[in-house]
Amino acid sequence: MNIKLKNLFGVLLFCFIITSLKSQTRTYLSGTYADTAVDWEFKMSEGRNSGYWTTIPVPSNWETKGFGYYTYGKDHKNYKTKPEIGFYRHNFKFNLNSDKRYFIVFQGSMTETTVLLNGQQIGETHVGGFTEFKYEITKFLKSGNNILEVEVLKPATHPQVVKAERIADYWLFGGIFRPVYIEELPTNFIDRVAIDAQMNGDFKMDVFTDASKENVSITAQIYDSNNQKVGKSFSGKISKNKGHVEVTLKDVALWSHEYPNLYNVEVTLKQKKKTLHSYKQKFGFRTFEVRDHDGFYLNGKRILLKGANMHSFRPETGRTLAKQDMLDNVKLMQEMNFNTVRICHYPPDSEFLNICDSLGLMAMDELPGWRHPYPDTIGEKIVKELVVRDVNHPSVVLWSNGNHLAHNPKFDEDFFKWDIQKRRPLKNETKTGDIYQNYSPDFDIIKTNFYPSYDLLKQRLFGENHIVLPNEALHALYDGGGGANLKTYWDAIEKSKVGGGLMIWALFDEGLRRTDMNNQPFHQGNNAPDGIVGPNGEKDGSYYAVREIWSPVRIKEDKITSSFNGKLTVENKFDFVNLNECKVKWKLIAFETPNTSAPGFRTVASGKVSMPSIVPGGAGDLRIVLPDNLPKFDALTIEVFDNKGLLVHEKRLLLEKETVFFQTSVQNKVIQDEKNPFLFYIGETTILFDEYTGILKTVAVKGKATSIKNFPFVDIKRADTLKVKYNKELSIKASIKNEEDHFIIESKNQNGFESIRWTIKHSGELKLDYTYSVKKGIYEYAGIGMEVNAKTIKSKRWLGEGPTRVWKNRLEGGIYDVHAVEKKINIPGEVYNQPEFEGCFAPWKWAVFYMDDNVSVGFQNNSDVILGVLNPINGENAKMASWKYPKKEGFYFFNAIPAVGSKWKRPTEFGPDAQPTKINTSLSGSVSLFVNWNNAKNDNRIFKISIE
Repeated sequence: MNIKLKNLFGVLLFCFIITSLKSQTRTYLSGTYADTAVDWEFKMSEGRNSGYWTTIPVPSNWETKGFGYYTYGKDHKNYKTKPEIGFYRHNFKFNLNSDKRYFIVFQGSMTETTVLLNGQQIGETHVGGFTEFKYEITKFLKSGNNILEVEVLKPATHPQVVKAERIADYWLFGGIFRPVYIEELPTNFIDRVAIDAQMNGDFKMDVFTDASKENVSITAQIYDSNNQKVGKSFSGKISKNKGHVEVTLKDVALWSHEYPNLYNVEVTLKQKKKTLHSYKQKFGFRTFEVRDHDGFYLNGKRILLKGANMHSFRPETGRTLAKQDMLDNVKLMQEMNFNTVRICHYPPDSEFLNICDSLGLMAMDELPGWRHPYPDTIGEKIVKELVVRDVNHPSVVLWSNGNHLAHNPKFDEDFFKWDIQKRRPLKNETKTGDIYQNYSPDFDIIKTNFYPSYDLLKQRLFGENHIVLPNEALHALYDGGGGANLKTYWDAIEKSKVGGGLMIWALFDEGLRRTDMNNQPFHQGNNAPDGIVGPNGEKDGSYYAVREIWSPVRIKEDKITSSFNGKLTVENKFDFVNLNECKVKWKLIAFETPNTSAPGFRTVASGKVSMPSIVPGGAGDLRIVLPDNLPKFDALTIEVFDNKGLLVHEKRLLLEKETVFFQTSVQNKVIQDEKNPFLFYIGETTILFDEYTGILKTVAVKGKATSIKNFPFVDIKRADTLKVKYNKELSIKASIKNEEDHFIIESKNQNGFESIRWTIKHSGELKLDYTYSVKKGIYEYAGIGMEVNAKTIKSKRWLGEGPTRVWKNRLEGGIYDVHAVEKKINIPGEVYNQPEFEGCFAPWKWAVFYMDDNVSVGFQNNSDVILGVLNPINGENAKMASWKYPKKEGFYFFNAIPAVGSKWKRPTEFGPDAQPTKINTSLSGSVSLFVNWNNAKNDNRIFKISIE
């Protein structure tokens, strides 16, 4: 062995020793996470790469490593006669201690697992793919070489387990997908504890032991997060391998999503004065209550649960995650100001709940079962495995007793039996199912029915007397739902006396990267692209909307004036945090202009300010001291960071003033053609108008026609079946005149327009003022358009809210800035190139589009019209997660824009903000057009330089 290898071996040995000393009892046979997986020998029975021995990383789902069948919704059609079975072998060395006992722990293996060690089967086959299980292996484990053999059956043999776990609207995987380790314990040991630590300092703990010695007792000591003792130690006796201890502490730091304070308890098993075993467990003091006919209370404060549904999923690794994945998931949800996650359809990795505990995110922990319940005997065992593992997490505030029709009322007693805190198990009901059918517990049932319409939600919130918590709502298929109409729903929940909260479906699009499909995210049609974000966290408009709507800080003002005195009105929407614990950063910014190439802004002044004392639910004044000699600026930016240092609110308040956006040359000259008075030349740009309608017919640059034409035309769509027809009166020519330093073209009553007025300025600005009439009625959209070939558009820059598009029922979330986006294909659920290039954008001040042949076209919003860009593409079979939009390629300027639906709801079912627009009067707008306004003649010459 050379010196380098010796040194490396020494470092690895040292690391192993340190790890062993810290963990004391665990020896991992697998990796700990997806990114540390360890190769085991492996053979697959059916499907891809089956029939021979090779290797596979453990933990992993074998489908993601090239084995077996990709299955969604149900197992392979021949699963009964030719089931997918994974055969694992792992050789390992081990050093036994004679006075120790050994257990092997599988944290997750789907779906039926049979374990052999050194040729002998250990215990019964474990049934159930999502819960942790273990076997004692003291009699089977040897010092020296050992061989572990594991047989994993992907489908279950029990038909009811197949129905519970393997007939479901999610990806079905196989394999040992969570870690495997050996636990070393003394002969007499503490197996586990169950803790109930309340907000008043009352601490109760059941201690479960395996102790053969007589006269054993337990002693406990609580420590704070700094490992300092809290109070004195306290003791209890053991009877039939179970003990119980209690203590009451004063002035404890409470756990909540806003203050995730954690403690440790160290429990010692003793025989007289001899220590047999010590056991440590983290916990938090907190009281979570379900007050029937009222709401949810955390530490005595009524709160609303806000979040989304989450599966354990990554496109590359399936259900097997890295620790960083889990941390990123929590951070992503906290970025959107969630306080809760519904961990739906099965329990998560235990490490995920550790992160929820430490960072502050409440969780609903769910018993597996999607549409069918477990059989009683197997289900009771799995409930125990679920609760026993997760009982001590302060983040877990509610259990879910299955999903949809998988609820089994008998399991309620098992949840209460194993949970010392007696947390409420929820029944998750379908969209229209009767939640009371065959279910009458001794507590009031929480109304969790999925996907309520706005009218039905209001009925439950204001016409009934049960806590309302739709556990799947606003289905986020493609670019629908999610943040769309969330504000409408949330406002109603906040106002209700029985509002409990809302869980959006879902957090992620679950596109699995399939090697047989060019390694692109595959979503099984429209079944799995349900997320607020894409498979790898790609953010669309709903992400930003949710973030704003659920912000715990709200600033009332939207704009400031030149006489701004630094005072802003702030509302505190936190549950426990006083705003004086938050930090505020402010900046005066000057936006980039249409003439520059950069996005963003320049900071001309900045500072920090302290928030005033404003209690939760209150409002007050935030005062910002601005510089005496104010530099030129366009907006004031406010960033609010909470007590944990998270950015929870960002707002830009525009300065109300006239701003020159397009800097144009005063030396430009508009020349009218001598033969055709409707033909004009501005530098190298040629512009031709229609002599009757006044419509801009074509634009050419340097004698070459661009794809710009036919501007403006009216494009409207009624929400009913009536068709719109326009009268074309071509006998009256448009008028044209020269006024001072510009030309005026006007036409009346043509093509749906009451009037069109062009002002052609020597600066190169083509200002369009227009009015168009529509019949009284309700409309999906209404606006004017300019035809352009989408293929000629390369990129865009614009000053306005962004970076994502808006719909009528999803206007929230945008940040005012100069945004820049390259034109890329974006197809929801198929091609992820966020932010989307096409769609509606508002509010906005100017926009520039860069085209082929170095042509640029700019627009300036002189009114409050909404910008429409090309033709947004929707995903395949979007069901009701769709929109109405003009079919003709081009740019649009809308007075009314469409709403977007969700998978299960039309926009009209979403409430007032999503209804078609009622129009009973003429519509108007004003937009300025600039073509190559910043190009000087001969300024684009290419100089060739030779360097020797």
